[in-house]
Amino acid sequence: MATAEGTIAITLSRSIKPSGTGCVSLRHLLATLTLWLGGSQLLLWRFLDIAPLWAYAFGLSGLIALCVGIIRLVPDTPDSRIGIRLISICLLVAFLLMLLGGQGRFLYANIDWQVRYAVLRDMAINPWPFVYAARATPDVLRAPIGMFLAPALAFKALSPRAGDIALLIQNSALLGVILAIASRLFGSTRARVWGLLIFLAFSGLDAAGSLFVHGALSDHLENWAQIQYSSMITLAFWVPHHAMTAWIGAILFLLWRTERLPLSVFLAILPLTMLWSPFGLLGTLPFVALAGFETLIQRRLRVSDIALPALALLLCVPGLLYLSAAGDDVGIRLYAPGTLRYVIFHLFETVPYLVPVAFLVRGTRFGWPVFAVVTACLLLMPFIQIGWSIDFMMRASVPALTILAVMVADAVTPGDLVAPAPIRYWLLFALIIGSVTGQHEIRRALTQPPTPEVRCTFWKAWDQSFADFPKGSYLAPLSAMPAIVRPRDPARASAIEPDRCWTGDWYRQAGK
Repeated sequence: MATAEGTIAITLSRSIKPSGTGCVSLRHLLATLTLWLGGSQLLLWRFLDIAPLWAYAFGLSGLIALCVGIIRLVPDTPDSRIGIRLISICLLVAFLLMLLGGQGRFLYANIDWQVRYAVLRDMAINPWPFVYAARATPDVLRAPIGMFLAPALAFKALSPRAGDIALLIQNSALLGVILAIASRLFGSTRARVWGLLIFLAFSGLDAAGSLFVHGALSDHLENWAQIQYSSMITLAFWVPHHAMTAWIGAILFLLWRTERLPLSVFLAILPLTMLWSPFGLLGTLPFVALAGFETLIQRRLRVSDIALPALALLLCVPGLLYLSAAGDDVGIRLYAPGTLRYVIFHLFETVPYLVPVAFLVRGTRFGWPVFAVVTACLLLMPFIQIGWSIDFMMRASVPALTILAVMVADAVTPGDLVAPAPIRYWLLFALIIGSVTGQHEIRRALTQPPTPEVRCTFWKAWDQSFADFPKGSYLAPLSAMPAIVRPRDPARASAIEPDRCWTGDWYRQAGK
């Protein structure tokens, strides 16, 4: 087992090793990431039509100032430079993940995309701003729409197919940049290869849990306990917007922890992600608290640690008000997963990784405080519910799971951490079983028909698979929008519905 994985690692390492064809610095990749995420915030202003033309000049100036600040504050050292070949590999891996997840509609996409493609269509065919008039009072599309804004413009300007392709290209590029930034967490080519392999394989032992509880492997393995933490491949396929914001938060925290970027940059980029996913940001907050606490007790707080995040937060005020509108319709509450279910769930999902890493954490580069926060997050998040499903648990847990995956990578990478052989082999065994979850997702992507074009509105698409759930996670009454972000003269969204939302059947996973 170890020999086979070592062979794979050596083969990949030869292709990922930086070449002399040029490099891009970490600080420029972080500025690129900031520019794209910040651009989504400015596009929201246009989507709601809440700002005069001159305000965009100020917003763009603030965004450029933020990028300049990041470039100046992040050290430019030899180990912060990323080879073009490595970046190309990261982009290729990201493209394959997004393609297999059904983006671009070349392959099968899971049923959550029924609603997402309908939202993309509504944003493209209706003038900005618009409201839905299906209920007594008009509703604004109020959701984490950061992922859809640029593809909707491509759809508007060119065609529905252009919108699909733009979504695929955008998300592939963004994930590729995230993977390239994450490569700076590892000091050698071998460590980067192992880190990538473990990222792709990382999951709870869903196959074992499914066999234990049901005596068989279900189609959607992660639903075996009716509560779940998602594998990395599942996240990329089902919820790339939630996943990427959570991965950004975790990676930035670890880069700060290893002193590769200052606290100011870590905190400044985070608010820009909220329009893509509030859950990813919420899941990063415990690590923000740890970083802030340690900075204060060590008396290392600088003016830039306040000024740069304040500038970013100022740019995000409209987005924050937009996402928080009609929050009572969504709500936050305690959730009771059931004692036996909770215990069995953790025995298969977190304990196989947390216990071995606990024996090693004293000698790791991240230390006990980080491990303690990871453990607390994973143990407590099943008791919190936002909305009507378990989305908070599934999505806010991703930063903690990502950090745990990096700790596991440190433990199993030959030569990086001297881990006792039993622990190393147990973690490799757990990863192999966990990888079955991602393999199931890939199998479905390759065996089911490609995703058809969605031709109906959000309303009808929602009712195809989610009629039992309220629509409050995507809508807010126009009257409930804060005045500063309330569209002044919105158009009425098209209410024309075809007989069928799409041609043919859209395969529905068992248990969904």
